[in-house]
Amino acid sequence: MEAKDFRQRIIKKGAQVKYLGTRTRGTVQQIKLDGEYFWIKMDTTGLFYRSDYLLLVDEILDPKKSKQKLNVHQKIGRLKRIAPTEISDHGDGPGYGGG
Repeated sequence: MEAKDFRQRIIKKGAQVKYLGTRTRGTVQQIKLDGEYFWIKMDTTGLFYRSDYLLLVDEILDPKKSKQKLNVHQKIGRLKRIAPTEISDHGDGPGYGGG
């Protein structure tokens, strides 16, 4: 038996995976079988995840490049796309504004 991801692709040690619950990404450090489930240990968290909740990631992750650096103009562009908000003149009460 082999550990398989959400799409039934085989997971091997050293592969790049993503946990579907939180989108945490990392490299497979260890694979173990416990009962009927395979458990995969990720290097980024040090935690074990069930293999069927993981997804193999095709591109290689570089920890130094994990966060995209934006210049000032890109940051301003992102801020302009955020919907404007207004402060309500009504006091908050039980159930007020609940959707």
